[in-house]
Amino acid sequence: MNDDNKNINSRRTARILTVACGLLFSLFSIVYLSVFQKDVMEALHYSLAQGKTVYAPWITAVLVTVVLLVLWWAINGLVGLKGPLKSLSYFPCFLLLGVLTDVGHNVYNGGGIDAVWAWLLPLLLLLHLALGWLLARVDRLWLNPEMRESITVNSNLLVLLLLCFMTIGIGNTDIHFHHELQMEEALRKRDYETARRIAEKTMDPNRNLTALRAYALSREGTMGEYLFRYPQLYGAAGLLMGTSDEKALRLNADSLYVYLGARPALGESAMDFFERICEEESGNYTTLDYYLSALLLEKKLDEFVTSFKELYMVRDSVPRYYRQALFLYGKMHGQAASETPDEAMEALWDKYSKKKEELTGHRGEGNWMRREFGDTYWWYYQYK
Repeated sequence: MNDDNKNINSRRTARILTVACGLLFSLFSIVYLSVFQKDVMEALHYSLAQGKTVYAPWITAVLVTVVLLVLWWAINGLVGLKGPLKSLSYFPCFLLLGVLTDVGHNVYNGGGIDAVWAWLLPLLLLLHLALGWLLARVDRLWLNPEMRESITVNSNLLVLLLLCFMTIGIGNTDIHFHHELQMEEALRKRDYETARRIAEKTMDPNRNLTALRAYALSREGTMGEYLFRYPQLYGAAGLLMGTSDEKALRLNADSLYVYLGARPALGESAMDFFERICEEESGNYTTLDYYLSALLLEKKLDEFVTSFKELYMVRDSVPRYYRQALFLYGKMHGQAASETPDEAMEALWDKYSKKKEELTGHRGEGNWMRREFGDTYWWYYQYK
Protein backbone atom coordinates (compact mmCIF):
# COMPACT_ATOMS: atom_id res chain seq x y z
CA MET A 1 0.00 0.00 0.00
CA ASN A 2 1.52 3.36 -1.00
CA ASP A 3 1.96 6.31 1.36
CA ASP A 4 -1.05 8.20 -0.07
CA ASN A 5 -3.38 5.30 0.65
CA LYS A 6 -1.92 4.91 4.12
CA ASN A 7 -2.50 8.57 4.85
CA ILE A 8 -6.05 8.40 3.53
CA ASN A 9 -6.84 5.36 5.68
CA SER A 10 -5.18 6.99 8.66
CA ARG A 11 -7.27 10.12 8.31
CA ARG A 12 -10.43 8.09 7.77
CA THR A 13 -9.72 6.06 10.93
CA ALA A 14 -9.06 9.27 12.87
CA ARG A 15 -12.39 10.78 11.77
CA ILE A 16 -14.32 7.62 12.57
CA LEU A 17 -12.61 7.41 15.96
CA THR A 18 -13.44 11.04 16.71
CA VAL A 19 -17.12 10.53 15.90
CA ALA A 20 -17.29 7.20 17.76
CA CYS A 21 -15.69 8.61 20.91
CA GLY A 22 -18.02 11.60 20.83
CA LEU A 23 -21.10 9.42 20.42
CA LEU A 24 -20.03 7.00 23.16
CA PHE A 25 -19.29 9.84 25.57
CA SER A 26 -22.62 11.53 24.76
CA LEU A 27 -24.54 8.31 25.27
CA PHE A 28 -22.84 7.64 28.60
CA SER A 29 -23.29 11.22 29.80
CA ILE A 30 -27.01 11.39 28.97
CA VAL A 31 -27.82 8.00 30.47
CA TYR A 32 -25.63 8.63 33.52
CA LEU A 33 -27.25 11.99 34.31
CA SER A 34 -30.86 11.20 33.41
CA VAL A 35 -31.05 7.63 34.76
CA PHE A 36 -28.33 6.62 37.22
CA GLN A 37 -27.90 10.04 38.83
CA LYS A 38 -31.35 11.43 38.15
CA ASP A 39 -32.16 11.79 41.86
CA VAL A 40 -28.88 13.50 42.69
CA MET A 41 -29.22 15.92 39.77
CA GLU A 42 -32.79 16.72 40.78
CA ALA A 43 -31.62 17.42 44.33
CA LEU A 44 -28.81 19.66 43.10
CA HIS A 45 -31.24 21.51 40.83
CA TYR A 46 -33.69 21.97 43.68
CA SER A 47 -30.93 23.38 45.89
CA LEU A 48 -29.61 25.79 43.26
CA ALA A 49 -33.04 26.91 42.03
CA GLN A 50 -34.53 26.86 45.57
CA GLY A 51 -37.46 24.85 44.24
CA LYS A 52 -38.64 27.65 41.95
CA THR A 53 -38.26 25.78 38.67
CA VAL A 54 -39.22 22.31 37.47
CA TYR A 55 -36.43 19.83 36.80
CA ALA A 56 -36.42 18.11 33.38
CA PRO A 57 -34.00 15.15 33.54
CA TRP A 58 -33.50 14.48 29.84
CA ILE A 59 -33.28 18.11 28.78
CA THR A 60 -30.78 18.85 31.55
CA ALA A 61 -28.70 15.80 30.62
CA VAL A 62 -28.57 16.84 26.96
CA LEU A 63 -27.64 20.45 27.79
CA VAL A 64 -24.87 19.38 30.20
CA THR A 65 -23.55 16.94 27.61
CA VAL A 66 -23.47 19.64 24.90
CA VAL A 67 -21.56 21.98 27.21
CA LEU A 68 -19.05 19.24 28.01
CA LEU A 69 -18.57 18.48 24.30
CA VAL A 70 -17.82 22.15 23.64
CA LEU A 71 -15.34 22.03 26.51
CA TRP A 72 -13.75 18.92 24.98
CA TRP A 73 -13.43 20.67 21.62
CA ALA A 74 -11.66 23.62 23.25
CA ILE A 75 -9.30 21.52 25.36
CA ASN A 76 -8.54 19.06 22.58
CA GLY A 77 -7.53 21.99 20.39
CA LEU A 78 -4.85 22.84 22.95
CA VAL A 79 -3.67 19.31 23.71
CA GLY A 80 -4.03 17.59 20.34
CA LEU A 81 -3.97 13.97 21.47
CA LYS A 82 -4.11 11.45 18.63
CA GLY A 83 -3.82 7.78 17.93
CA PRO A 84 -4.27 5.18 20.68
CA LEU A 85 -4.63 7.84 23.39
CA LYS A 86 -7.04 10.14 21.60
CA SER A 87 -9.96 9.29 23.94
CA LEU A 88 -7.87 10.44 26.90
CA SER A 89 -8.81 13.96 25.76
CA TYR A 90 -12.24 13.28 27.31
CA PHE A 91 -10.73 13.07 30.79
CA PRO A 92 -11.90 16.62 31.79
CA CYS A 93 -15.46 15.84 30.61
CA PHE A 94 -15.69 12.60 32.56
CA LEU A 95 -14.08 14.26 35.58
CA LEU A 96 -16.62 17.10 35.55
CA LEU A 97 -19.47 14.60 35.26
CA GLY A 98 -18.23 12.84 38.37
CA VAL A 99 -17.71 16.08 40.31
CA LEU A 100 -21.18 17.30 39.33
CA THR A 101 -22.76 14.20 40.90
CA ASP A 102 -20.54 14.06 43.97
CA VAL A 103 -23.37 15.40 46.13
CA GLY A 104 -24.33 14.26 49.62
CA HIS A 105 -26.80 15.01 52.42
CA ASN A 106 -25.68 18.62 52.70
CA VAL A 107 -27.20 19.49 49.32
CA TYR A 108 -30.37 20.91 50.93
CA ASN A 109 -28.52 22.61 53.76
CA GLY A 110 -26.77 25.29 51.78
CA GLY A 111 -24.13 22.86 50.56
CA GLY A 112 -23.54 21.16 47.27
CA ILE A 113 -20.50 19.66 45.62
CA ASP A 114 -17.75 18.56 48.01
CA ALA A 115 -15.53 21.51 48.94
CA VAL A 116 -12.36 19.52 48.23
CA TRP A 117 -13.06 19.91 44.52
CA ALA A 118 -12.53 23.67 44.79
CA TRP A 119 -8.77 23.07 44.64
CA LEU A 120 -8.52 19.47 43.42
CA LEU A 121 -10.52 19.99 40.22
CA PRO A 122 -8.39 22.88 38.84
CA LEU A 123 -5.24 20.98 39.81
CA LEU A 124 -6.31 17.83 37.96
CA LEU A 125 -7.34 19.81 34.89
CA LEU A 126 -3.99 21.59 34.78
CA LEU A 127 -2.13 18.31 35.19
CA HIS A 128 -4.19 16.83 32.36
CA LEU A 129 -3.37 19.74 30.07
CA ALA A 130 0.34 19.55 30.87
CA LEU A 131 0.55 15.76 30.55
CA GLY A 132 -1.55 15.69 27.39
CA TRP A 133 0.55 18.40 25.76
CA LEU A 134 3.75 16.52 26.59
CA LEU A 135 2.41 13.18 25.38
CA ALA A 136 1.34 14.76 22.11
CA ARG A 137 4.69 16.42 21.43
CA VAL A 138 7.59 14.82 23.31
CA ASP A 139 7.47 11.51 21.46
CA ARG A 140 5.29 11.71 18.36
CA LEU A 141 6.90 8.61 16.93
CA TRP A 142 5.62 6.60 19.91
CA LEU A 143 2.29 8.32 20.14
CA ASN A 144 1.38 8.13 16.48
CA PRO A 145 2.97 4.94 15.13
CA GLU A 146 1.77 3.14 12.05
CA MET A 147 -0.22 0.41 13.72
CA ARG A 148 -3.17 -1.71 12.97
CA GLU A 149 -6.52 0.04 13.19
CA SER A 150 -7.87 -2.56 15.63
CA ILE A 151 -5.16 -1.71 18.15
CA THR A 152 -5.95 2.00 17.91
CA VAL A 153 -9.69 1.41 18.28
CA ASN A 154 -9.39 -1.07 21.15
CA SER A 155 -6.98 1.10 23.14
CA ASN A 156 -9.31 4.09 22.84
CA LEU A 157 -12.32 2.04 23.86
CA LEU A 158 -10.39 0.78 26.89
CA VAL A 159 -9.50 4.33 27.90
CA LEU A 160 -13.15 5.39 27.56
CA LEU A 161 -14.26 2.45 29.68
CA LEU A 162 -11.77 3.35 32.41
CA LEU A 163 -12.95 6.96 32.33
CA CYS A 164 -16.57 5.75 32.72
CA PHE A 165 -15.59 3.79 35.82
CA MET A 166 -13.74 6.85 37.15
CA THR A 167 -16.89 8.98 36.79
CA ILE A 168 -19.07 6.39 38.49
CA GLY A 169 -16.54 6.08 41.31
CA ILE A 170 -16.50 9.85 41.91
CA GLY A 171 -20.29 10.32 41.80
CA ASN A 172 -22.59 9.49 44.70
CA THR A 173 -23.39 5.78 44.59
CA ASP A 174 -24.88 5.52 48.09
CA ILE A 175 -28.02 3.51 47.38
CA HIS A 176 -29.66 4.62 50.64
CA PHE A 177 -29.18 8.28 49.70
CA HIS A 178 -30.71 7.67 46.27
CA HIS A 179 -33.68 5.92 47.89
CA GLU A 180 -34.15 8.84 50.29
CA LEU A 181 -34.20 11.28 47.39
CA GLN A 182 -36.68 9.12 45.48
CA MET A 183 -38.93 8.88 48.53
CA GLU A 184 -38.77 12.62 49.12
CA GLU A 185 -39.75 13.29 45.51
CA ALA A 186 -42.75 10.98 45.85
CA LEU A 187 -43.73 12.65 49.13
CA ARG A 188 -43.44 16.08 47.53
CA LYS A 189 -45.91 14.89 44.89
CA ARG A 190 -48.11 13.41 47.65
CA ASP A 191 -47.78 9.99 46.09
CA TYR A 192 -47.64 8.22 49.45
CA GLU A 193 -48.14 4.71 48.15
CA THR A 194 -45.14 5.02 45.84
CA ALA A 195 -43.12 6.59 48.65
CA ARG A 196 -43.65 3.74 51.08
CA ARG A 197 -42.91 1.12 48.42
CA ILE A 198 -39.53 2.57 47.43
CA ALA A 199 -36.77 0.16 48.47
CA GLU A 200 -39.36 -2.09 50.08
CA LYS A 201 -37.12 -5.13 49.64
CA THR A 202 -34.11 -3.48 51.25
CA MET A 203 -33.22 -5.40 54.41
CA ASP A 204 -30.93 -2.75 55.89
CA PRO A 205 -32.57 0.68 55.44
CA ASN A 206 -30.91 3.56 57.25
CA ARG A 207 -32.71 5.60 59.86
CA ASN A 208 -33.70 8.46 57.57
CA LEU A 209 -35.24 6.06 55.06
CA THR A 210 -37.14 4.32 57.86
CA ALA A 211 -38.45 7.64 59.20
CA LEU A 212 -39.48 8.84 55.74
CA ARG A 213 -41.40 5.63 55.15
CA ALA A 214 -43.18 6.00 58.50
CA TYR A 215 -44.09 9.56 57.53
CA ALA A 216 -45.51 8.31 54.19
CA LEU A 217 -47.56 5.68 56.04
CA SER A 218 -48.87 8.30 58.43
CA ARG A 219 -49.84 10.60 55.57
CA GLU A 220 -51.54 7.68 53.86
CA GLY A 221 -53.26 6.69 57.10
CA THR A 222 -51.89 3.14 56.94
CA MET A 223 -49.21 3.03 59.62
CA GLY A 224 -50.98 0.30 61.57
CA GLU A 225 -51.64 -1.61 58.36
CA TYR A 226 -48.19 -1.64 56.71
CA LEU A 227 -45.47 -0.68 59.23
CA PHE A 228 -44.14 -4.18 59.92
CA ARG A 229 -44.13 -5.19 56.28
CA TYR A 230 -40.85 -3.30 56.11
CA PRO A 231 -37.66 -3.89 58.15
CA GLN A 232 -37.65 -2.03 61.47
CA LEU A 233 -34.09 -1.84 62.77
CA TYR A 234 -34.23 1.17 65.08
CA GLY A 235 -37.23 0.64 67.32
CA ALA A 236 -39.22 3.76 68.17
CA ALA A 237 -36.23 5.92 67.22
CA GLY A 238 -36.79 4.90 63.59
CA LEU A 239 -39.98 6.96 63.52
CA LEU A 240 -37.93 10.16 63.78
CA MET A 241 -35.03 11.53 61.77
CA GLY A 242 -31.44 11.03 62.85
CA THR A 243 -28.91 13.55 64.08
CA SER A 244 -28.23 16.89 62.41
CA ASP A 245 -25.51 15.53 60.12
CA GLU A 246 -27.98 13.00 58.67
CA LYS A 247 -31.09 15.12 58.29
CA ALA A 248 -30.24 17.77 55.71
CA LEU A 249 -33.09 16.85 53.39
CA ARG A 250 -36.13 18.71 52.13
CA LEU A 251 -38.26 16.77 54.58
CA ASN A 252 -35.98 17.00 57.60
CA ALA A 253 -36.51 16.60 61.33
CA ASP A 254 -37.98 20.11 61.68
CA SER A 255 -40.52 19.38 58.93
CA LEU A 256 -41.55 16.20 60.72
CA TYR A 257 -41.95 18.01 64.06
CA VAL A 258 -44.21 20.57 62.39
CA TYR A 259 -46.31 17.72 61.05
CA LEU A 260 -46.51 16.13 64.50
CA GLY A 261 -47.25 19.45 66.18
CA ALA A 262 -44.47 19.14 68.77
CA ARG A 263 -40.76 18.47 69.10
CA PRO A 264 -38.79 16.36 71.59
CA ALA A 265 -37.04 18.02 74.51
CA LEU A 266 -33.25 17.92 74.71
CA GLY A 267 -32.19 14.35 75.40
CA GLU A 268 -35.75 13.01 75.27
CA SER A 269 -36.08 9.59 73.65
CA ALA A 270 -38.51 8.97 70.81
CA MET A 271 -40.63 6.71 73.02
CA ASP A 272 -40.84 9.29 75.81
CA PHE A 273 -41.57 12.01 73.26
CA PHE A 274 -44.57 10.21 71.74
CA GLU A 275 -45.89 9.22 75.16
CA ARG A 276 -45.64 12.79 76.42
CA ILE A 277 -47.39 14.47 73.52
CA CYS A 278 -50.19 11.91 73.63
CA GLU A 279 -50.72 12.32 77.38
CA GLU A 280 -50.54 16.11 77.18
CA GLU A 281 -52.48 16.17 73.88
CA SER A 282 -49.90 18.67 72.66
CA GLY A 283 -49.42 16.99 69.29
CA ASN A 284 -51.69 16.67 66.29
CA TYR A 285 -54.20 13.85 65.81
CA THR A 286 -51.59 11.99 63.76
CA THR A 287 -49.44 11.35 66.84
CA LEU A 288 -51.70 8.57 68.14
CA ASP A 289 -50.61 6.17 65.41
CA TYR A 290 -47.01 7.20 66.03
CA TYR A 291 -47.41 6.51 69.75
CA LEU A 292 -49.11 3.14 69.29
CA SER A 293 -46.53 2.15 66.68
CA ALA A 294 -43.70 3.22 68.99
CA LEU A 295 -45.09 0.98 71.73
CA LEU A 296 -45.18 -1.95 69.31
CA LEU A 297 -41.67 -1.21 68.07
CA GLU A 298 -40.39 -1.19 71.65
CA LYS A 299 -42.37 -4.39 72.35
CA LYS A 300 -44.31 -2.76 75.18
CA LEU A 301 -47.32 -4.93 74.54
CA ASP A 302 -49.07 -4.37 77.87
CA GLU A 303 -48.87 -0.60 77.50
CA PHE A 304 -50.03 -0.87 73.90
CA VAL A 305 -53.18 -2.77 74.87
CA THR A 306 -53.96 -0.32 77.68
CA SER A 307 -53.38 2.73 75.46
CA PHE A 308 -55.29 1.20 72.58
CA LYS A 309 -58.36 0.60 74.71
CA GLU A 310 -58.21 4.11 76.19
CA LEU A 311 -57.30 6.15 73.10
CA TYR A 312 -58.29 4.29 69.95
CA MET A 313 -61.87 5.20 69.19
CA VAL A 314 -62.41 3.55 65.79
CA ARG A 315 -63.04 -0.11 66.61
CA ASP A 316 -64.89 -1.27 63.50
CA SER A 317 -61.78 -1.30 61.26
CA VAL A 318 -58.72 -2.00 63.40
CA PRO A 319 -55.49 -2.04 61.32
CA ARG A 320 -53.76 -5.34 60.73
CA TYR A 321 -50.82 -4.94 63.08
CA TYR A 322 -52.91 -3.57 65.91
CA ARG A 323 -55.12 -6.66 65.57
CA GLN A 324 -52.09 -8.94 65.53
CA ALA A 325 -50.70 -7.26 68.65
CA LEU A 326 -54.04 -7.58 70.46
CA PHE A 327 -54.29 -11.21 69.35
CA LEU A 328 -50.77 -11.95 70.63
CA TYR A 329 -51.54 -10.28 73.95
CA GLY A 330 -54.66 -12.41 74.26
CA LYS A 331 -52.72 -15.61 73.58
CA MET A 332 -50.05 -14.64 76.10
CA HIS A 333 -52.67 -13.93 78.80
CA GLY A 334 -55.21 -16.61 77.94
CA GLN A 335 -57.78 -14.06 76.79
CA ALA A 336 -59.75 -13.51 73.61
CA ALA A 337 -58.31 -10.73 71.47
CA SER A 338 -61.79 -9.38 70.80
CA GLU A 339 -65.41 -10.29 71.26
CA THR A 340 -65.68 -11.18 67.57
CA PRO A 341 -63.74 -14.34 66.59
CA ASP A 342 -61.23 -13.82 63.79
CA GLU A 343 -60.99 -17.13 61.94
CA ALA A 344 -58.37 -15.91 59.48
CA MET A 345 -56.17 -14.68 62.34
CA GLU A 346 -56.60 -17.99 64.20
CA ALA A 347 -55.63 -19.95 61.10
CA LEU A 348 -52.53 -17.81 60.57
CA TRP A 349 -51.59 -18.16 64.23
CA ASP A 350 -51.94 -21.94 64.07
CA LYS A 351 -49.69 -22.05 61.04
CA TYR A 352 -47.19 -19.73 62.73
CA SER A 353 -47.18 -21.77 65.95
CA LYS A 354 -46.70 -25.09 64.15
CA LYS A 355 -43.83 -23.72 62.11
CA LYS A 356 -42.22 -22.24 65.21
CA GLU A 357 -42.53 -25.57 67.03
CA GLU A 358 -40.90 -27.38 64.09
CA LEU A 359 -37.96 -24.99 64.00
CA THR A 360 -37.43 -24.52 67.74
CA GLY A 361 -33.77 -25.06 68.52
CA HIS A 362 -32.73 -25.12 64.86
CA ARG A 363 -29.87 -22.91 63.80
CA GLY A 364 -31.17 -19.79 62.06
CA GLU A 365 -34.68 -20.28 63.43
CA GLY A 366 -35.46 -16.56 63.18
CA ASN A 367 -34.38 -16.35 59.54
CA TRP A 368 -36.41 -19.41 58.60
CA MET A 369 -39.47 -17.96 60.31
CA ARG A 370 -38.89 -14.59 58.65
CA ARG A 371 -39.17 -16.12 55.18
CA GLU A 372 -42.79 -17.04 55.81
CA PHE A 373 -43.91 -14.78 58.64
CA GLY A 374 -41.51 -11.82 58.48
CA ASP A 375 -44.37 -9.46 57.70
CA THR A 376 -46.22 -10.26 60.94
CA TYR A 377 -45.91 -8.46 64.24
CA TRP A 378 -45.53 -11.82 65.94
CA TRP A 379 -42.20 -12.43 64.17
CA TYR A 380 -40.97 -8.94 65.09
CA TYR A 381 -41.99 -9.38 68.73
CA GLN A 382 -40.44 -12.81 69.18
CA TYR A 383 -37.36 -12.68 66.95
CA LYS A 384 -36.26 -9.10 66.41
